Amino acid sequence: MRPVTEVFDRLSEVWQGYEVRPGQLELAENIASVIQAGATGLFEAGTGTGKTLSYLIPALLADGQVIVSTGTRYLQDQLFLKDIPMLSGLFPDRRVALLKGRANYLCPYRLGRSLKTRQQSDVTEARLIELRQWSLQSRTGDLNEFLDMEQAGPLVPLVTSTRDNCLGSRCPDFYQCPLYRARQKALEADLIVVNHHLLFADLAQTDDHVRKLLPHAAAVIVDEAHQITETARQFFGQRLSSGQFIDLVRDVRTELFLLGNDDPVTLTLVDEFEKMMNLLRREVLSINAARFTTWLQAEGRQVLHDMDDALADLSAGLRVIADRSEGLRLSAERAQRLLDHFALITEAAPEDGDFVQWLDQRESGYTVHLSPVRIADELSPLLADSAASWVFTSATLSVAGSFSHFSTESGVSDEISAIFPSPFDYEASVKGYLPAELPEPADERHTRCLVESVLPLIHGNGGRTFFLFTSHRALQEAASILSGIDRPLLVQGHQSKQALMASFRQLEQSVLLGTQSFWEGVDVRGAGLQLLIIDKLPFPSPGDPVFEGQSRRLRDEGGNPFRDLALPRTAMSLKQGFGRLIREASDAGLFVLGDPRVFKRNYGGYIRSNLPVVHWCNSAIEAREWLREL
Repeated sequence: MRPVTEVFDRLSEVWQGYEVRPGQLELAENIASVIQAGATGLFEAGTGTGKTLSYLIPALLADGQVIVSTGTRYLQDQLFLKDIPMLSGLFPDRRVALLKGRANYLCPYRLGRSLKTRQQSDVTEARLIELRQWSLQSRTGDLNEFLDMEQAGPLVPLVTSTRDNCLGSRCPDFYQCPLYRARQKALEADLIVVNHHLLFADLAQTDDHVRKLLPHAAAVIVDEAHQITETARQFFGQRLSSGQFIDLVRDVRTELFLLGNDDPVTLTLVDEFEKMMNLLRREVLSINAARFTTWLQAEGRQVLHDMDDALADLSAGLRVIADRSEGLRLSAERAQRLLDHFALITEAAPEDGDFVQWLDQRESGYTVHLSPVRIADELSPLLADSAASWVFTSATLSVAGSFSHFSTESGVSDEISAIFPSPFDYEASVKGYLPAELPEPADERHTRCLVESVLPLIHGNGGRTFFLFTSHRALQEAASILSGIDRPLLVQGHQSKQALMASFRQLEQSVLLGTQSFWEGVDVRGAGLQLLIIDKLPFPSPGDPVFEGQSRRLRDEGGNPFRDLALPRTAMSLKQGFGRLIREASDAGLFVLGDPRVFKRNYGGYIRSNLPVVHWCNSAIEAREWLREL
């Protein structure tokens, strides 16, 4: 590997106005040494360090194939479309590929089937025709080029495949398949840009139809590494969703339609199963998620038994007609797998076991999870057995100057680790403020009192305002109170995330309200954000079954769940939220935290010490004056 200093010395040739940042070169050298040694490294790089270049340059210099994994599709696109092309002049021979999960790629076979059935609404059919026209011109088949995936809704399953319904090499459109072409291109590339979901799907080997990436990789670089424990939890366990039942019914109906709907026996079985499927969905969405396990063992037993019978009947019926088409053969296999999976995942898990059962409810449906209590037990052996070097980096990996919390939770060794502080002058650019006499967050008056306290600040802010919440309920209450404000009000849920962020940038003095998904992975660099408000400390919910399971395990081992689990997580999450405010050296702003516990409770000093806020305003007058100065 060439020395990284050699590349940094030439960066000004391809990057106009480039100047090396404090810590950037040192971080790059650390990452290069980890890759060369075949080791594992853990690095925190504060905002403004320039960590993207610090890992991209060693990745492009490395011998062998390197995988770079990011937290979101947005960050993937930024790396592939912006950052890497800037460096391409210095690495003309390196081949780079972008690879996303299969739900991002058009499935030509399913698009054709959906157009043939003509069972959709006129609007959906028109969109399918537009999609076919786009597909004839697209070089990648990446649906993000054509659709706002958050808003596409029911269109997506009509034109994408899943691991359950993909025909693989038996598909008549296999050689035109965008997913398989992207996978093949990735396997031939020197640098592959993926996201965490795809990385852990590969680690956990959850897709039978694709060749695995990791055995080919010499190194894996994981950016936004603070997200990996929650992402991994989705893959190192079991899950079953209402969407899997819906997809099965849709695909079976499509196959029967294309065969002339000449099988009344199977159609009746599908009808009966669909009735039970809808009944179960209504039942599950009507219960409190926290008492899901109790429901399984009590009033839920009968509806689960009936659902099991209906699925078993459908599975048996599909086996009888499986030889009529490849789609029916695959559907029969899916139905049997779902039957086995349904029995496994609806059996109540023991409270003191290694896995915890929990329910995720959304408007679109539900997912039942059986997740490992401790991700480190799953991830640590995989990393140890891997032939690749591993680099984990993020702006927020340490708590109180230590990696021990992240290392314990994830199983990633912190033997080779370093912290590179942000070069930003937070003392000169940020002040904090806690509105006086706020009620405690548990008080039902909290949200209203907080909004009333910050209204003068919003009105006095010459820039944009970001208002972050720890719950959807609080967000909706705040949105109602702020509905008459004389500034553009943007509320999560009213538009897609992508559309909201575009509006936030375009509309001067706009106010954006968001919950947890806006605490990170949202970069408002250059948008004139000057006021960031966070409603309360983001403690884990005490009713969260995963947190309860981890707390129980920690107590059994002599630990303290609040001190060892809740506090470090809260400090890391708050740092992520705060990180939205200052993205460049020229940024400045006011940070408002609407939680009096940060000064009243004995743990408040611990929380504050993990934030780069040096000065806290003593009054509303001082806070307004600081905003006016900006």
